[in-house]
Order: sequence, then C-alpha cells, then structure tokens
Amino acid sequence: MQLTIKYHRDGDVHTIETGGAALPKIVIDNTDIPADQRGGTAKQLLGSAALFCYASALVAAMDTRALKYDSLDLAATLDVGANEKGQSRVRKITIDANVGIDEEDLDLFERVARVMKNGCLVTGSLHDGIEMAYNLNPVYDED
Repeated sequence: MQLTIKYHRDGDVHTIETGGAALPKIVIDNTDIPADQRGGTAKQLLGSAALFCYASALVAAMDTRALKYDSLDLAATLDVGANEKGQSRVRKITIDANVGIDEEDLDLFERVARVMKNGCLVTGSLHDGIEMAYNLNPVYDED
C-alpha cells in the first residue's frame, strides 16, 4: 500500500493535501504571523500525528475488548535536542493517556495497556526507523 501526500506553497500559505475524506487538506497560513513565530509547525504536525494515531489505536483496543470508558484525554510531549552533528531533532515523544473507567474494569484496562505498549502505526514506525529515499529533480519552464 502506498499513500501520497501533496504539498503546495503559495506565498506564505502552505497547503497539504492528504486525499482523505475526514482530513482532505491542512492549510498553514503564515500571512499575518511574524517570522519569529513561524517555527515549530513540523514538530506540531509530527506530535499531532503520533497522538491521533495512538488515540485511535487505543479506542480500537478498548472497543475490541468491550472496555467502557467515560473520558479519554491524551497529550504528546516532544523533547527536542541536537544530534551529534548539532542538528535539531525530536529526541523523544511521550504520550500520556488518561482513560476514565470503572474500577471493576481494571483487569480489562490492564489487558488494553499491554497491547498499547507496542504503540500504533505511526509511533511503531518511529520506533523501528523508517527507510527514506530522496529524489530531487529540476523542473524547467517550457517557453
């Protein structure tokens, strides 16, 4: 399976087209944002992707095991540092999840927690490492 995400920039407006029904596009409009406040968007997107994926997998794991929950609140904390070359890198992502359950469902919750130790598609991919390939090609204007 392949998934293609498209990016287009027009001035200070960045549009990411996902091809998805629920999230067809993401628009990042820096038009009125001062230059010194524009950083961090990619980290926010990475953290959001990890958090949403983990939350979705958690809900699926709870639903599969018929674990009833009253509330679900999650947060992702990204620790950013530098690698040995001094390049900025996301060094760690910590996901904290609070699930409101009845006390009598604790055993069921612990089963879900064991399943979730492996993370989800996105967080698991980050654990395992991702093979990357880069193709940078010039495009010439036709006259």
